Amino acid sequence: MDAPRRWYSRDVISRRLLFFAGLAGALLAASACSKPEPPTLVPKEAKVTAIGPLGLDILLRIEATNPNRITLSTQNVTGKATLDGKWDLGTVTVAQPLVLPPNVPTTIDVPMKLPWSDVKALGALATATGPMPYTIEGTVGVGGEKLNVNLPFSISGTITREQIASAALKAMPALPGLDLGAPR
Repeated sequence: MDAPRRWYSRDVISRRLLFFAGLAGALLAASACSKPEPPTLVPKEAKVTAIGPLGLDILLRIEATNPNRITLSTQNVTGKATLDGKWDLGTVTVAQPLVLPPNVPTTIDVPMKLPWSDVKALGALATATGPMPYTIEGTVGVGGEKLNVNLPFSISGTITREQIASAALKAMPALPGLDLGAPR
């Protein structure tokens, strides 16, 4: 008859080590196959770069941080702008391929050209006596060919009276025979 196996015998310890190594491997494999977490988006700035008769140009700046161990990428940015909470300035989608490395804040700069979809908005802007607030709500498309997710963002800003006046001066056609720069 064989002697009973003790907990400290070589065979028992070897089997226990194999069991725990297998369990640890299974847990590691399960965690490695978990789905990626979405990046965090922090809108930093929406700056008006031009105002004209055709529309409004805005530079949108968003900071994205990828919390995963794998690199992700952005595909596009879509934004819908509203002027003074009343006038729709339209929706624009801009292709914006950008690599998001793991755990590194990455700045996404998106130049947006928003055409005037409502002429009343241009009139309201022209007759404004003070700064005019605007809001951009949209999404950043993150992913690849087979797996995509649209992450929402929202940011507000104002168009200053100086920007409005400057745009009005640039939009005025030159009058024939009028030379404002010539001394008399």
